[in-house]
This record gives sequence, structure tokens and C-alpha cells, in this order.
Amino acid sequence: MLPAGAAVGHAITTIESIGQTEAGRRVQRAWLDLEVVQCGYCQAGQIMAATALLQKIAAPTDQDIDRGMSGNICRCGTYRRIREAIKHAAKLTSTPKKGG
Repeated sequence: MLPAGAAVGHAITTIESIGQTEAGRRVQRAWLDLEVVQCGYCQAGQIMAATALLQKIAAPTDQDIDRGMSGNICRCGTYRRIREAIKHAAKLTSTPKKGG
């Protein structure tokens, strides 16, 4: 977290634009493939964190996933599906952007 003024001049990716990134498209696809979502309350944060993780570590270990996702709490307890989706996304090939 940081004040909005500290973001001036930096690129910002939101959940609405996460699918414009290669890693974001793979995470979105994996979330759907493995039916991760239960109530949906935490999913924006989970998807953002998973995408950031895969942008840093192409093939994360369970420990990497635990560290990378530690700031997100799922009240439905879908942690197993989230972990599997991240591993699935890491194995997916790049997917084309919609319309392109």
C-alpha cells in the first residue's frame, strides 16, 4: 500500500486490466479451468497476487506460492484450488488477448 501520489509516473495494473498481461491471462484461464471461485469475495486480490507471483517466478514452488499469497485470506478456504490454479497457470502457454 502507498499513497496515490507515490504512484505518479508508474504503470498501474488493476483487476479490470489484468487480462491485458500475459501472466494475467494465464491466471484467469487457470481460475476458470479449475473452478477456483466459490463466493468470489477475495478473488480480485487472489488473482492480482497470483499474477504478480508468476511475473516474478515462472514456476513457483509451494513455498513460493505460500509466501506470494500470504497477504490474501479466503473465507471459503479455497487455498488448495488456488495453489493448484497457480501451478496450472505456470504451465499454460501464452494465450492471445481478446480481439487479437
